[in-house]
Amino acid sequence: MKKILIILILLVVTIIAVVTYQYNSYNIKLAETRKINKEYENFTQNEILGTSLITLINKAINSNEKNNILKDDKGLYKENETTSIRIEVKFTESDNTYSMESIGRIGSEQFRSNYGAFSFKCVQKTYHEKTNNIKYLLFEQI
Repeated sequence: MKKILIILILLVVTIIAVVTYQYNSYNIKLAETRKINKEYENFTQNEILGTSLITLINKAINSNEKNNILKDDKGLYKENETTSIRIEVKFTESDNTYSMESIGRIGSEQFRSNYGAFSFKCVQKTYHEKTNNIKYLLFEQI
């Protein structure tokens, strides 16, 4: 009888430990997602200058590199289901949208000198379904 009681107690303690570990892991992932999204959403709330936009683009490129997001044959980051980030920019002088990769290729300094003083506004943002991380941002020049 004592052995059965000890086994039941150990089983209950093990179950409680596993549930607690899973709950803490979930909370850590949730906090990380909120932190990442907050960093990007700070730029999407109001109008921003081109200098802030290029900072955001560089941040997204660095994030994609850190998360080993693959590129397609055109040099654009491929979308995945969890961590990829895509930013596009639409300028007033053109009806085309430009990817962050094409803006990155011309260089941060070139973008700053041409568009640093212009204002941009985020007009669209989407999130990954699996992780609720920012997936896509579209900025338009104002």
